[in-house]
Amino acid sequence: MEEVVELAKSLVSFNSESPPGNEKPIAFFIKDFLDDLGLEAQLIEFGKNRYNLIASFGKKEGLMLNGHMDTVPIGNVESWKFDPFGEIKDEKLYGRGAVDMKGGLACVLAAVKNLVKEKVEFKRKLSLVFVGDEEVGLAGSKFIIENYKDALRDIRYGIIAEPTNFLITTAQKGIADMKVKIKGKAAHGSRPELGDNAIYKACDIVQELRELSEKLKKKKDTLLGSGTINVGKIAGGTKLNAVPDYCEIEIDRRIIPGETPQSAKKQIEKILRKLKIKGEVELLLPRLPMKLSENSLLVKTLKEIAGTKTKGEAAYTEAELYYRGVGVECAVFGPGNPDLSHTTDEYIKIDELKKGRVMFEKIIRKFCC
Repeated sequence: MEEVVELAKSLVSFNSESPPGNEKPIAFFIKDFLDDLGLEAQLIEFGKNRYNLIASFGKKEGLMLNGHMDTVPIGNVESWKFDPFGEIKDEKLYGRGAVDMKGGLACVLAAVKNLVKEKVEFKRKLSLVFVGDEEVGLAGSKFIIENYKDALRDIRYGIIAEPTNFLITTAQKGIADMKVKIKGKAAHGSRPELGDNAIYKACDIVQELRELSEKLKKKKDTLLGSGTINVGKIAGGTKLNAVPDYCEIEIDRRIIPGETPQSAKKQIEKILRKLKIKGEVELLLPRLPMKLSENSLLVKTLKEIAGTKTKGEAAYTEAELYYRGVGVECAVFGPGNPDLSHTTDEYIKIDELKKGRVMFEKIIRKFCC
């Protein structure tokens, strides 16, 4: 079995579900792997059993290769046809995290091992940054950005080794999740005319949001398309026979370049004013959109090595965190089909692992050797 495949299977064998969150065993495994290569790795504990790992070698302006060690929960084990902790069948590696994204981690580690065995000199800095808690709160990356900036001081470019089918993600939408708090007036359900129904007001707001959603479609980014609105949750009322005096709407708002979380919030506040509804709009998770230039050395190099095109991503990745937080120009690029992430019987093809190892070896040679 080729080493990258064996390594990926070993990584999948660790239960690093998040929640509850426990990257300790897999982080120590990776540290031992790097120690055996003579490469010093630092384990960083940022919570109980929550770990990051940083390994840097070489000097001068260089490259970060990043990935997360945690996975989403396995779910109902009985619904899996294959071992969720790693099983190879029909040229595929099955298991939770196989594609998202322990396959990518294995490709990076196997590439580094090959270069070390060749005694390649790292003329520029290579930093491996493997984090915990990506699947829930991004706490691992946030901890590094807030407390370990020096480790990334000489890093100009970065690659998040998430599954992309080897397409190059250079743009991603931002997030402006919001909670709209609506006030009404309570009354007995038998005399609704004495109250002011907050749920009815929420319905009026939702209708306006549907109209705003259609307006947003008129403005499009070449890679990201248009901004979007999804009303994901409504909660209000206390009992059947009472007029509700309070209701909440939770909105998933994705934004494109030219929009900001604050401008998205103002759009909702404008709706409240139009409807003359008393309420409050709270930003829950403001994240800016990100888009790299097609003229970036990172983008040009990935195109040259991978022979694929650039794309945008509607979902949020940590690329934007490193881009804004420490000025590392990040793209997302890695093996595997992202549509298989988080699925029952998640898998990555063996040939994708082999190809990924070769790709990352070429990338490291180009930027660091």
